[in-house]
Amino acid sequence: MKKLFIIFAALFVLAGCATTNRGGSENSSYPSQTQATAQRFLKFDDVPVPAGFNMIDNESFVFQNDRMRVGLLKYSGMPDANQVVQFYKDQMPMYNWDMINIIEYGQKVMNFDRADQTCIITVQPQSMRTVIAIAVAPKAKSAMTEEKVQKYKELKSEYAPQK
Repeated sequence: MKKLFIIFAALFVLAGCATTNRGGSENSSYPSQTQATAQRFLKFDDVPVPAGFNMIDNESFVFQNDRMRVGLLKYSGMPDANQVVQFYKDQMPMYNWDMINIIEYGQKVMNFDRADQTCIITVQPQSMRTVIAIAVAPKAKSAMTEEKVQKYKELKSEYAPQK
C-alpha cells in the first residue's frame, strides 16, 4: 500500500505544474481548480462511498484541475467487507466505471476503468472495522497501436486450431 501512496504522491508532484488552463475547453468534464476547492473537498463525485463510512483525513489527498485528477481517499466503517465489495459491484457501473477484475488475498482489490481514468478500490477487513482506499488516476496511454493490434489478430488467426 505504501508503494501505491508513493506513486500517487509522485503523480501529485508532477501534476503540480499542470494547474493552468492552456486553452482547453471551458466545458471540461472536470471542474477548474478554484471550483474544485469550492466543491466537496476530498471527495470524488463519481465514486460512491457506502453509508456508515467516514473519511480518514490524515491518510487522504486529492489533486484536481481542469486537465486531470489524482487522489487517494481512505474511509473507515463498520459494514462487512463482502457487503462493501457487493456495493461497488452494483454501484460503479451506474457511474460509468467498468470492472476489470477483483483480486482477493485477505484484502479485496477491485480494479475499474473508463476511457481516460482508472480507479482502484481496496477493501481491507480489520478486527472491528473495514477500511476502504479509493485511488483514482489518469489512465496510461496504451503501447498497443492499431498496427500492433492488427498484427496480433493476424497471428492469432494464423495459429488458431482448425475446426
